[in-house]
Amino acid sequence: MVLLAALSAVVCGCAGSNSERKAPRKVAVQTWTFHNHTLTDTVNMLKQTPVRALQCYPGQKLGGKFGKDAAFGHWMTPEQKAYVKGLMSSNGFKIIGYGVVGANDEKGIRAICEFAREFSIPAIATESPKSLLPLWDKICGEYGIRMVIHCHQKGSGNDYYNPKVVMELIKDAKNVGVCADNGAWGCSGIDNVQGFKDVEDKLVEIHFKDLKEFGKLDSPTVAYGEGVLPLKEMLAELDRQGYDGYFIIEDGSASDPLLNVKKDVEFLKNN
Repeated sequence: MVLLAALSAVVCGCAGSNSERKAPRKVAVQTWTFHNHTLTDTVNMLKQTPVRALQCYPGQKLGGKFGKDAAFGHWMTPEQKAYVKGLMSSNGFKIIGYGVVGANDEKGIRAICEFAREFSIPAIATESPKSLLPLWDKICGEYGIRMVIHCHQKGSGNDYYNPKVVMELIKDAKNVGVCADNGAWGCSGIDNVQGFKDVEDKLVEIHFKDLKEFGKLDSPTVAYGEGVLPLKEMLAELDRQGYDGYFIIEDGSASDPLLNVKKDVEFLKNN
């Protein structure tokens, strides 16, 4: 217990470091950050950091005894699922999110929810078509899971990059929330601080990012504090809201993803 408390302090800093923050920040990594590596290698590399929470994307190769012959996802065989469960438990990791993943109908949604329940995953990130949102809301309610709407930048096939559009779509949903990707907002010219204000009532988790350039659709992500986004102002707004979800590190642009994760963890510790 002492070791776990120490690790938490390293990741998050002291809860009293910000007068409005009620608890340490929760930090996770979206495994897309390590998309050039297997899930097994991702876990082994992240053991060099204090982070022990993952949002796993569908399609990452499992590695280990499966090499590149199998990939993570709700389609895995019982043997593959057992391997992933062992990989997580033996290394002290947990999967806190799954996505971005999609489904075309009720059968597909139920298959994803079954998988999430089996792995005790509380949130499924999708960019589901608007017509399926009521079905996601209904089925997630049956499984005790949240679906969270993710976004890519403008021009990616939907208008979910606009937080006002998303909030109007899900204002009456009980089991659908928001996985805010402030990097996609920034690429699309959306003010990040205002974006977090707009989604306050439905915010479940965040792909927290810094960008090399604001308003450029293909701007790469960079380590926290090395870009142009107002991260400290964003954190102040989230602390005002009492946000207690995960800050999910996702930096698929990094040439050295482990180094950037370490930098990001340090930034969140100190801010």
